[in-house]
Amino acid sequence: MRRPSRSVDPWHCLRLPRRWGRGCVWLSFVLLCLAMVYLICLQLGLVLHLGHRGGRGLSISLAAVFRGIQPPHLGNRTLQPLPAGPGSRTSDSVPRPSSWGSFLSRGRSFWQRLVEVLIGSRRHRKAFQSSLPAQPLPWPVWQKELSSRVLGPRLQQVFRNYQAMNKYHVPPEAGARQGVPRLTGMELLCHLKARVDVTTLVGDEGPFAAPEWAGVLPQRSLAEDLGPLERCAVVSSAGSMLGSGLGKEIDSHDAVLRFNGAPTMGYERDVGTKTILRLVNSQLMASSEQHFLNSLLYTQGVLVAWDPAPYPGDLQEWYEAPDYPLFGPFRTVRSRRPWQLFHLLHPRLQWQLWELVQEGASEQVQRNPPSSGLLGTVLMMSLCDIVHVYEFLPSRRQTHQCHYYQTFSDDACTLGAYHPLLFEKELVRRMNQGSQEDLAQRGRVTLPGFRALNCTEDE
Repeated sequence: MRRPSRSVDPWHCLRLPRRWGRGCVWLSFVLLCLAMVYLICLQLGLVLHLGHRGGRGLSISLAAVFRGIQPPHLGNRTLQPLPAGPGSRTSDSVPRPSSWGSFLSRGRSFWQRLVEVLIGSRRHRKAFQSSLPAQPLPWPVWQKELSSRVLGPRLQQVFRNYQAMNKYHVPPEAGARQGVPRLTGMELLCHLKARVDVTTLVGDEGPFAAPEWAGVLPQRSLAEDLGPLERCAVVSSAGSMLGSGLGKEIDSHDAVLRFNGAPTMGYERDVGTKTILRLVNSQLMASSEQHFLNSLLYTQGVLVAWDPAPYPGDLQEWYEAPDYPLFGPFRTVRSRRPWQLFHLLHPRLQWQLWELVQEGASEQVQRNPPSSGLLGTVLMMSLCDIVHVYEFLPSRRQTHQCHYYQTFSDDACTLGAYHPLLFEKELVRRMNQGSQEDLAQRGRVTLPGFRALNCTEDE
């Protein structure tokens, strides 16, 4: 005898006491879908929350999360001046992993990067709250002789602390100003040309002549590799690059130098797209958080690296005790991409420049190497006939934001702390051959290259 069928009440799964059975499969499916939607909303909400922290925060946060997991063609858009060497492969010819393996790999990378951004954002907010800057210096101050008197109380103390330190063993008489007359801008330029030796290391110098370095260092200098250049641009990473609209002007130069991890993607209108050289410091190379070995940003253009060295820049002493362990990353990049030009600046250059900065100052400056900004400017002066330097000296757009691609703010990024940056700017201000309007509106300094300078022996 057949039992009469019972109509199933779909809501009995939700009534107490809950009895789960075949009729409740739909509820399991619904709960699973709701959980997936919740996770997706949470993920997007976190990214949008990070982006809400600053004007360009969304693009910065998204870039930070997806950096390293995007396909090669989505990398930083820079012009590549290097011909592909023997055995080199373009991004189109790199073998791609299987679609399933790539999906899983990118998924893992996404969550790892998201966690890194969350942690970094939390640290950044704490640092930002602890280093709120004062008001920017009035722009006319930059047209006068600069000294430590323009610094606020916090940076005054930092300045005194670094004056008292002598990590690099600079002797007291180094950079002493004994009856040195006040030089004009052109005299300073000729003085710079005569005093500095802008060279990169080649494979037969000092400790690098050892067998284990055979074939690692380039056999020719940077000047020999690039050849003479005409118009060049040095683009600082200053926050005042934002809103400049200088991208097309910057890209019109024959060569463009950028610093460390400064990107172009997302900032093309203000900073341009062309990157022919990138000057990186050893701290970035040694930091796992900067992804120097894996980021596509550092695979394009010519790389030039530098590291603070003990005074006065002896190769053997520097090799035995670099400030940061840069030689390992350098060798790794050279072995992975032997076709990419990668040079090391000779360490004596930084101290030759420091002596000129100290001689031009009316007080004792920090006994630390000059900034990447000054090193990069002089490097390009040795390669080019004319050099335009953007926002090393602030324009009227001056801001406390350290970098145009980050929201962190601190006066020290403009006025200096570790580096004698304030006095470097004073030196460049005096050498500037451009107009006040260029400086005010574009933040552009014009400097002749060494080849273009006609210096007499008296100068």
